[in-house]
Amino acid sequence: MTKNARTVSLAAITAVVLVVLVVIGRDALLGRHPVLDCGDGPRHAIDIRDFTTQYSAYSVELEASIGDKGKVSTKLNPVQLQQVSEAAQNAREFRKYVVAGYNSCGITKAQYGQYGTRFQALDNLAREINELVSKTSLPQEETKKLADLIKQYGDLVRSLGG
Repeated sequence: MTKNARTVSLAAITAVVLVVLVVIGRDALLGRHPVLDCGDGPRHAIDIRDFTTQYSAYSVELEASIGDKGKVSTKLNPVQLQQVSEAAQNAREFRKYVVAGYNSCGITKAQYGQYGTRFQALDNLAREINELVSKTSLPQEETKKLADLIKQYGDLVRSLGG
């Protein structure tokens, strides 16, 4: 290896290390959570970058077996699918609003705790919905339960602002 090649290699390695250190250092500085005092006790700011909104629509096709006659497929009501997708998007946006309000002392610790309880209920409903949706076939009672869960999810999202 010539002296020029060695110098270029060392410069390239140094540049890569420097870029890695800058990226890691920047993230460490931005990731620090300052302690705020909003009159209701100290609180650590929450990094709003953790609450990115990912838009996606639910799409479900249900398949049911009918004796020896084979399988019948059906799609879930498009209105229900749209309702749950919109409710999920609204909940994500509202969650970002709550975090921003908490970080700016616009929301008290007690209010933040109440919202946290509601968001936990939303997550539980979403898990139940996903569990039912992941099944290949749903009996009539589970189809009705799914519709009820979707309605509860939408109602809970609408109640978040109040």
